[in-house]
Amino acid sequence: MTLPLAGGLPAGVLLLGAAAGASLALTAVLRVLLLRLGSVDYPREDRWHRRVVARPGGPAMYVAWILLLMLLVPREARPRLLAVAGAASAVFALGLVDDLLRLSTLPKLLLLIVAACLPPLLGLRFELFPPALAVPLTIFWVLGITNAFNWLDNIDGLAAGTAAIAGGVLVAQFLLAGDAALAAGAALTAGVALGFLVFNVHPARIFMGDSGSSFLGFLLAVLPVAGSAAAVSNVVTTLIVPVLILSVPIFDTALVTLMRLRGGQPLLQGGTDHPSHRLVALGLSERRAVLNLYGLSALAGGVGLAASRLDPLSGLVLTAVALALFTALGFVLSRVRVSPRGGGGGGVGVVLVQLMHKRRILEMLVDVVLILAAYLGANLLRFEGRLPAPMTAALPFVLPVLVAIKMSVLYLMGLYRGEWRYVGFLDIVGLLRAVTLASLVSVTVLVLTTRLLNISRAALILDWLLTMVFLGGARFSIRLLQEMLAAQRSGGRPVLIFGAGEGGLLLLAEIRNNPAHGIRPVGFLDDDPGKGGTLMRGLPVLGTRRDIPELVRRLQIAEVLIAAPSMDRGDLEAVQAICAEAGVTCRAMHPLLS
Repeated sequence: MTLPLAGGLPAGVLLLGAAAGASLALTAVLRVLLLRLGSVDYPREDRWHRRVVARPGGPAMYVAWILLLMLLVPREARPRLLAVAGAASAVFALGLVDDLLRLSTLPKLLLLIVAACLPPLLGLRFELFPPALAVPLTIFWVLGITNAFNWLDNIDGLAAGTAAIAGGVLVAQFLLAGDAALAAGAALTAGVALGFLVFNVHPARIFMGDSGSSFLGFLLAVLPVAGSAAAVSNVVTTLIVPVLILSVPIFDTALVTLMRLRGGQPLLQGGTDHPSHRLVALGLSERRAVLNLYGLSALAGGVGLAASRLDPLSGLVLTAVALALFTALGFVLSRVRVSPRGGGGGGVGVVLVQLMHKRRILEMLVDVVLILAAYLGANLLRFEGRLPAPMTAALPFVLPVLVAIKMSVLYLMGLYRGEWRYVGFLDIVGLLRAVTLASLVSVTVLVLTTRLLNISRAALILDWLLTMVFLGGARFSIRLLQEMLAAQRSGGRPVLIFGAGEGGLLLLAEIRNNPAHGIRPVGFLDDDPGKGGTLMRGLPVLGTRRDIPELVRRLQIAEVLIAAPSMDRGDLEAVQAICAEAGVTCRAMHPLLS
């Protein structure tokens, strides 16, 4: 029996569900067999897990994928998928050999390079480009994504869940493009990953191993390449959309690579320095860290799906905004201290140390991208998504002028002397002045040089607005991400902050900025009954001093921190007495100035 792929989304959902069910059943059987055979993964210094877990689970996903391809996918749709399956089988076999024999790094890399050459040999390459460019690009793309998924399998459930999300987005993309065969392949991929995830979510009961992670990564790399042969007419759909859909494994690989080069550590080694590990080091639970990366994957996939349906310029603007978000997250996570491994730096590592310490370079490069995106976005808004030919012809002159002038004005206005981590509203006022002056100078130069021929005046106004929004958003994103992640911390002693005013907010900021304190704020207390039930920086005001005993009992509070500079000695002693009766310690946090 086969599924009618012409059924569109319902057929795709059925195929995904069938693949998930088959993968779930096969994984359950395989796990029992592996435990009986003693095929398990023991804790190691360069691995995150601390328990003995069955491994490898890749064969369950591989068998489910191949079995359902032959049973449920119609015969007329199989030829293209069989080419994908043939190359993926070789990668799976390589991963299984590595799982069983523990290949050393160089032989394994050599075999992966050979496997990455299979898609072009089978006729799968980026069709938009001439063969001289398409073949090398395909090889590096497949090799990079396959290895990225291998690295992404660094914490329970991350690789499997990300593969399920990326596969689901590819299903939607292929269905919108009218490619039912590749939609079936993506549905099978998402389904087998989802079924395996049931046993792989924290605490994992089975690991996929290299046979599983390489198999999933290879499929998710090759399917977009196979889809590039059909109805693809621009580089956005061909390259940028797959990059957005697979942005989390790419981001993981990029951050780990840069940080290891910076520290002079070996690249091709295990380690606990991935973004997921850095989120846990910030105080998030393993589940919460993985869920955040799931959300990021889904968001980027949605942006990629939207970009595939828009004009290429609109897709580029969306991509620039997504790039700024990933850059901000990378900046936040790069500051998290993790346990490094490896020797001292040298060579390219020395160069990267110099570059990465000079964050101003990165800030300026981000601003260049956003200035370009703002002008293009302004014109797309003005002309309802499609730039007229005369406006397009003017871009080679207008864009360099805008970048050169605006960046010069922003620099002279002192915009690159501040710390994005501590940006406040006064900084935004300064940004508004700098952006306004930069726009006025830019417009003046354009008037004198072109008389605004083929340049929309309305777009220039929108450009000023979007430049302000993009640059301001980039600066606030660092602080926003820091506060969002700090608010999700699950570790530390639960405490109440007495004083829902400026003192309490300053104390909350100090606690959130320094996870080393080992404190987790649960809520505020304040004797002003009007503040009851309100939220202060995401934390609720839970009551007054009279509620301390009940809150201590119900929330298992370890300590009450008093941050109310205006409180007199009598009230302070009264609160301390209530805390003593409730059996909880109480400390008065003195203000910086008194």
